[in-house]
Order: sequence, then C-alpha cells, then structure tokens
Amino acid sequence: MTTMNPSPPGLRRFTKLSGIPFLLAITMLLSLAMTATAGEPEDTMGQDVEAHAHAHMALEPPDWDAARAAFTVAAEQGSPTAMSYLGWMYEEGHGVVRDGAQAAEWYGRAARAGAHDFAVKLGWMYLGGDGVARDRERAESWFRHALDAGHAPARIAWASVLIADAQGGRDPERVFEARELLEQALDDGLTLAAYFLARIYIEGIGAQAVDDDLAAYYTRLGADDGHGQMQGWLAFMYVNGQGVDQDLVTAAKWANLAAANGDSLGHGLRLMLDEQLDPEQIHEARQRAVDWALEQR
Repeated sequence: MTTMNPSPPGLRRFTKLSGIPFLLAITMLLSLAMTATAGEPEDTMGQDVEAHAHAHMALEPPDWDAARAAFTVAAEQGSPTAMSYLGWMYEEGHGVVRDGAQAAEWYGRAARAGAHDFAVKLGWMYLGGDGVARDRERAESWFRHALDAGHAPARIAWASVLIADAQGGRDPERVFEARELLEQALDDGLTLAAYFLARIYIEGIGAQAVDDDLAAYYTRLGADDGHGQMQGWLAFMYVNGQGVDQDLVTAAKWANLAAANGDSLGHGLRLMLDEQLDPEQIHEARQRAVDWALEQR
C-alpha cells in the first residue's frame, strides 16, 4: 500500500495537519456554555416583568436601570432567565460597572435554578480567571453541578478539560474519564463529541494509545454530520489507508466536500488528487460529493 503525503511536506503524522490544538478547541467550547442571551430554559415566571425589561433594553439608548430593576423583580420571583440576564449585565457592564463577582453570583443563582448552561459558563470563568479569580476546584465543582444534572454539553466541556490535562501531562489516566463522557454525549446526539473522540484516537492522548480504526470511525461520524475539518481528516485517511482501505476516489469525494466547507487540508488534498486521478475518476468523485450534499437536504 502506497502512502502519499500532501503538502506541506515533512509532516510525519496526520495529527499535525489537524489545525486546531486542543487548548484552542477548549476555547471553542465556550459556545456550549452560552451567553446570557441564549440557551435559557423555558420559564413562565415573571414573563410580564421580563417583557418590560426587554422593552427597556430595546430603547435607543437602552434604559439599563429600568431593565435591571425589572429583571431583579423577576429574579426574586424565581426566574432563571432573569437571573442570567442580570449576570450578563454585570459581566458586560450594561448600566453598571463591570463586576465579575456579581456576574458569577447571578449566573450561580440561574444555574441552581435549573439553567445548567450557566453552570458550564461558571466552570469556564473560574478555570480561566475570566472576571473572577482563577480557581480550578471551584471550576470543577460547577462542571460537576451540570454533569450531575445530566446536562449533555457539560460532558463535552469537562471532557475537553480532562483531555487538555492528559495532553499536558497533568493526569494522563483521566483521558479515559473524558472518553466515557464523550461517548455519553454522543449517545445524547451531540456529534461535536465525535471530534474529540477522533482526536483522542488519532493522537494517542494521555494514556490512550493511537487506534486508527476508532479514529476513522469517529471521524466518519463527524464527516457525515457535515463537519468540514473532519471531512478533510477522512479524505486524508482514505489517501493513506489509515483506519480504512486506501481509496483515492473516495478520498477525493471527501476532499471536495471539505474544501467546499472551507477546510484547508481538504483544499490541498483536492488539488493533489486532481493531479493524481484521471478525468473519469475526478468526475466520479465530484458527482459523489454532489450526491452526498443533496442527500443532506
């Protein structure tokens, strides 16, 4: 079986082509923690008061004092949505001096009232010292709060922290805890978990050995879900027969899809394969890519 190396040359392992280190990927997971304006649970308490608060915020300029007063009333009535908005106001300094401690207090109240996204947000805040003093123990307690509530995004968030620990040598064995959390998140329908599972097996993170077969399995899950970077990874695997049988036409199919999604690895592989394949094979690969895209609609 031949192995072809796409540019840039001199890269010894596929993992070097992934483009996003785990620490950056962890930052990307902040989208799962959400801001105070999204991801709140449905809430029927204090809706009239909250409607007034939103009306005050919609003014030009916004009447932040009146909005804050209305949200405070709704929060006292038990609305986690209002609590999260108050946290957001203090975090961003809307009508008040920025105050991370006050933001954390309101986010904590929202989390304890059932808005589990804000437990995850607090985990990130304390882990990174974002507006509050850096506190690893308190960060973990908030992640655990969301995990204990069965909050699926918290599984990915905390798993990513454990993976970074294992990758950095802090505790290599905790990669197995991360792997279990990610498998549970995947069972819950969060395909982002496949990204991290694929990287665990591609790179051999912590105490986990490299496993090309499982790397290909999880990469395909992400590629089938439309993740452009993972489509590029899958193309690379088909080029080199890494965890799959070598198949350059299938590689070109996935490279075309990855390139269409803006993935630089996929773009490079597509150009390389266009030079390697004959016109009929290029046409077949492109048609298969189009057929796949149409099936997703």
